[in-house]
Amino acid sequence: MDRAVSAYRAELTKPYGVKRKGARTICKDFESVYHLETGKSMKLNYSTLTRLADGGRCKAKANAAKGWLMEEEEQVVVDYIIETGNRGFPLSHKRLKEHVDEICQARHTKNFLAGGVGKKWTHRFVEKHSDHIKTSWARALESKCGRAVNPHTNEAFYTLLGETLEKYDIDEENTYAVDEIGIQTGEGGHERVLGARKAGPQYQQRDGNRENITVLITICADGTSISPAVIYKGQGYLVKWQQDNPANAS
Repeated sequence: MDRAVSAYRAELTKPYGVKRKGARTICKDFESVYHLETGKSMKLNYSTLTRLADGGRCKAKANAAKGWLMEEEEQVVVDYIIETGNRGFPLSHKRLKEHVDEICQARHTKNFLAGGVGKKWTHRFVEKHSDHIKTSWARALESKCGRAVNPHTNEAFYTLLGETLEKYDIDEENTYAVDEIGIQTGEGGHERVLGARKAGPQYQQRDGNRENITVLITICADGTSISPAVIYKGQGYLVKWQQDNPANAS
């Protein structure tokens, strides 16, 4: 619609006597452009187009002007959600509401609601910015493991790995990568948290003072893999652990 408005205004600047495209034609042109670019169909209202060309505001911008947060503040909140999620401390809807209430209280002072933004405000916020953030179930991450994942340790690891492979001339079929996940048996219910829209789970750092079950997945550089291994506390091996074991884990 913004592009259609610009094109329509350009038509209106043409001198008298020069043929101009009308609002209906402009709408049809940009409906075709949108379909070619996205493969999707949409309809543009010519009366809305003429109103916006005359200086009117679209519904989205009008609602944004009435919102509690300014556009710049919304972007800061989105960035903060992504940053805290990547650090292993994702925000819940309750914690997000507390942060937003503090921002609004500081700017609106006496005009801000006593109870803060509404109960569903954070849900609508996530939906509005769904291209960048999402809601998902948190997966526990032991805090020491979380602190160990940083650019410095990653760089040191891959440098050491590369030097070792080159030094001993190790082939791909003899190179294995191991990934593990810890499951805290003493942990209660899961929590819905916010984080960046990306593939994979959203981790949440928690104290590692509970008993953990570790699952190891080993994949070779040539694309093959071996059966996973499960490690947990026990005094003896029970035969029934091998039953109902489709992954053939050891």
